[in-house]
Amino acid sequence: MLRLAGIVVTVALAVAGPGPLTAQAGATVAAAAVTVSRPFADTSPLNVPVVGAPAIDPNSAAMIARAARAGLGYANLVEFGIPVYEATSSTPRQSVRCTITNWGPCPFGASPRPIPADAKPSAGSDGAMVVLDRTAGTVDEYWQAAPAGTGWTTSWGAINSLSGSGWGGGSTGAGASRLAGVVRVAEVQAGAIPHALVVQTDTVCASNFRPPALKTDGDSTRSDCIPEGARLQLDPAINVGAIPGITPGEVAVARALQVYGAYLIDRAGTSLAVSFEVAPDASGTGPGSVYRSAGFGWDYYGMPHIPWNRLRVLQAWDR
Repeated sequence: MLRLAGIVVTVALAVAGPGPLTAQAGATVAAAAVTVSRPFADTSPLNVPVVGAPAIDPNSAAMIARAARAGLGYANLVEFGIPVYEATSSTPRQSVRCTITNWGPCPFGASPRPIPADAKPSAGSDGAMVVLDRTAGTVDEYWQAAPAGTGWTTSWGAINSLSGSGWGGGSTGAGASRLAGVVRVAEVQAGAIPHALVVQTDTVCASNFRPPALKTDGDSTRSDCIPEGARLQLDPAINVGAIPGITPGEVAVARALQVYGAYLIDRAGTSLAVSFEVAPDASGTGPGSVYRSAGFGWDYYGMPHIPWNRLRVLQAWDR
């Protein structure tokens, strides 16, 4: 049962061999029921499975050869992970000032925003941070956020609806929500990720993007660049559970890539990276107990057991 944001949902990933792409093909394992709170509408590009026989981009092989050239998909768990906070009626409301002033009105300028007293943006240069306000039905998304005096500053960001499409605003290069597609700690702990992922690469096309992306921050003119908004999918015929040495966390990621795929939403400084939530117990010495138990022992764990070269770029997200 899949419902709108803010409502607890139960997702059964029944994996039972070749057939319609409603689950991983080519494996036989017990159904996994996971209870999570999944943001955005059921009809969001992030929450609908890949169609059964999607059209493949004619340049897919070259694009994947470039993005998967290291044989790794780096898990952004700490430095470039996404801290996710929940606001309540008692959460302090603080003024937020955008330091970029020539992009239009600051999205946070109309009213003080809920920011927990213990909130910390990610340590990397993105300074990312997300605050969910389920009462208001919104998610505040910050890029290069920092406390400043009695309030906060942020280079830019967005306020998105938790029951919307998951696309809108300027908190990511492609216009996706900063929360969109982020792998949550609870999902890794449960072993099932009921939505598409989001990825970044250093070979993002400079001059074009495709729906559902609204824009691009790409700078590559290579013939094997990938446009932002592109949906990638791991070959659903692979029995990922049978891959020697694969960790539980990698299995969850791989199955999500088979069922829901991943969207390219940002330019990165590495070949391929995947967005994860920063765990509450993460530190400079480790990503936290849940990630370690799932086999992710350190930040930027490359998930080497996933066959990244078996990704494919779909021609469109919805067909």
